[in-house]
Amino acid sequence: MVTIQDGISLKENTLLKNIYKVNKVISRSELSIVYIGENIKTKETQVIKEYFPRKLALRDLDHQTIISRLPSTKKKYADWMQIFLDEALVLKELTHGNIVQYHDHFEENGSAYIIMAYCEGKLLDQYIKENQWDYSSDFFYKTLIPLIEAVGYIHKKGIIHRDIKPSNIMIDNEGNPRILDFGSAVYYKKVEGHTIFTTSGYSPLELYSASSKQGVSSDIYSLAATFYYSLSGVAPLDISKRIIEDRMESVRKHNPKVSPIMSGIIMWGLAIQPSKRCFSLHFFTISILLESVIIKMEKWMKRLNRNSK
Repeated sequence: MVTIQDGISLKENTLLKNIYKVNKVISRSELSIVYIGENIKTKETQVIKEYFPRKLALRDLDHQTIISRLPSTKKKYADWMQIFLDEALVLKELTHGNIVQYHDHFEENGSAYIIMAYCEGKLLDQYIKENQWDYSSDFFYKTLIPLIEAVGYIHKKGIIHRDIKPSNIMIDNEGNPRILDFGSAVYYKKVEGHTIFTTSGYSPLELYSASSKQGVSSDIYSLAATFYYSLSGVAPLDISKRIIEDRMESVRKHNPKVSPIMSGIIMWGLAIQPSKRCFSLHFFTISILLESVIIKMEKWMKRLNRNSK
């Protein structure tokens, strides 16, 4: 992972809650700063996520305390911090091998912090670039099927992630996925009033309106978009460019190795209207299993042809 130096992050060796030591910054977003840290009691490497909405906040002169930029933004700062803390409460409910593991959360320095298990690996978008769209049965079994199972587990808990995308999925050194960043996650019976952060190419139409009905199909769209990228190396066309005239190209246009069945399921999952969208993750699992069989059969046929010559 790349270390980020930005001048406003917590300094190296800063101690939080008298337990967690900050080592280095690894990423930043509009709402938070993420660090690699250490539990000084257990010596365990951990991830420390700090609430820091860059448009609303400033680091005080002690290099630790965070304050609102303006008196007029104090309420918004507090409201957004509650959303940040909601992420910790959601994570606390999830115990799955393919989801980032929650350890602790607390308020300090006028801010809030979430402590999570550290996972060595690469984000899916980087992994795909480096592996040239690894089109193998191992990639399907080790990476894509566990990803589907993790999303299904989240839904069974009554939660929708609302931000599934390649940059929110870590692939470890064995090829196993781990879903990260539950900052947009919400119990889908309590969707109203929760801020939504969208991502071009990966967010469905209903996430662009707080009044639209959101549910499991919203995550299915984002998962289908993630599969589209994983099998083609190209992000899907943004939903805003598809409304008047849908010119979305099939996955096979970018990667002819993808079977018509697999391509069809992905495009079904990317339907603009939720009512016309793939309604179950089981279709993705079935299509992947079929794809794996096709890949193995093609390899077997090639081997057979070589041996017969």
